[in-house]
Amino acid sequence: MRIERAAQGLSVGADVPSAVCPAKDDVARLRARLPTDHGLTVFDAETQDTSYGILTVAGVPLIFDTHRKTGRFVSTAELLTEVVRSVSVTPVAIERFSRIAFRQGLLSIPYTSCFFKDNLHVYAFHGPVRGMDLAAIGSSVAQTERKLAGAVASLWPSIPSPVRGAQIDMLRGRRQARYEADLEVLRRRLRGA
Repeated sequence: MRIERAAQGLSVGADVPSAVCPAKDDVARLRARLPTDHGLTVFDAETQDTSYGILTVAGVPLIFDTHRKTGRFVSTAELLTEVVRSVSVTPVAIERFSRIAFRQGLLSIPYTSCFFKDNLHVYAFHGPVRGMDLAAIGSSVAQTERKLAGAVASLWPSIPSPVRGAQIDMLRGRRQARYEADLEVLRRRLRGA
């Protein structure tokens, strides 16, 4: 993806903010903590005690969690909770959204498959989209989660419509989630339980 090549040109070693482009600084910090190579993104967080919950945007509940990595906090929201059948969305639409997120200092993580074990998150993306996360970074849990919530709300119209539609279809039982437990957590929020 072009966004990956553009992000690789950033200086990921520095954690010193730049007055010129703070959004690029945030993406550089995210890339240092969630490296991506050949469609594989790996996030190996330091914390066992994670913050997690449900973020609701436009009436749609989304799972989020926050982990610490090298002195910063990374919070991710599942724009699309992993589904069994892939979503029909063009690579152009995925790249367009990734560029929009990038300009706001966020990292879009579309994936074909993912694996979680404790605090290790591995996302593989090659071809079909079965899930999509959005990541934000900050210096505290509260700041990072506020940033993520604001970003998801402001970017909601820019998320490719097939991705938003698939999340809604999953909640309505028209699309199967990979993990029934994830779906039940989201449905509980919809029911107000």
